[in-house]
Amino acid sequence: MRWWQLDWRAMVVVFAIFGVGLFVGSRRDALGPPVPGSASERLRPVSSPPNGHGASRTVYVPVYSSIYLGLNTKKTMVDLAATVSVRNVSSSHPIVLDVVRYFDSAGKPVRDYINGPAELAPLATVEFVIQRADAAGGPGANFLIHWKGPEDVDEPIVEAVMVGESGNGNAGISFTSAGRNVSEAPR
Repeated sequence: MRWWQLDWRAMVVVFAIFGVGLFVGSRRDALGPPVPGSASERLRPVSSPPNGHGASRTVYVPVYSSIYLGLNTKKTMVDLAATVSVRNVSSSHPIVLDVVRYFDSAGKPVRDYINGPAELAPLATVEFVIQRADAAGGPGANFLIHWKGPEDVDEPIVEAVMVGESGNGNAGISFTSAGRNVSEAPR
């Protein structure tokens, strides 16, 4: 037998090792630690709080941590990963994030993503991540994000991107939702 020729038993072993590697690799995201997003890297303690006459807004962001797929809404839910992005579009002013709070479909708080006021530098972006395995929010989940800055600061862009795959793994799902200013401050 030449070195490039393998008998059928060796081929079975090679394919078994390859299959196990594929399975373990595909399950890696479920076994790894939670994805924290970029808040710890890009948000800084507030250097100088904005004065009382500056801009201040609350943004409501729809987030779908799961969606219904098909006609049977009791059986077919698809879990999605979601990334909420806050983009400071000002080239000269930082903005301060006071509240980044995640709510479930019933309107109950799930978690706070920051512990207090944090500054986002000019032209910087920060992401807050919900892993696909975290379906606590449900199909009607949302974020309330409160920010403030100098009076002449441009409003940040706040949006969410959801990604996932159908139950059989043959179809990818991805879509976005835009944040919208609301008059009510976060509770």
